[in-house]
Amino acid sequence: MAQKKERKRLPSRRLTETRRVETEQGQTVFLSVGYDPERPDEPKEVFYSSGFKSGSMLEFQVQDFCVLFSLLLQYGMKPDEVAKSLARKENPDGTLSFASISGLIVNELSQPPAWA
Repeated sequence: MAQKKERKRLPSRRLTETRRVETEQGQTVFLSVGYDPERPDEPKEVFYSSGFKSGSMLEFQVQDFCVLFSLLLQYGMKPDEVAKSLARKENPDGTLSFASISGLIVNELSQPPAWA
């Protein structure tokens, strides 16, 4: 029987960084990324701050994705482990890029924080 992983709850005070993500459609999305002070190079939560029309279905989907992705991070998943399983699309120049805003968010959290 597989062992259940424990969720790493974060302290009430933690390092936070605001990130800016640009979509191919020209939208700018702002995310707040929280880090465990014991491991300041590993993101442990992400919150959607702004970028989509307030009250829109897309805004709620991004908020919900951030909650789910934060739980994955707190249970020990790494952003690059999640990223390799997300959908990608081929661009006209032959390169691949993430096919959804979820992929863009995960990719952004794969990048080191500004203080690293």
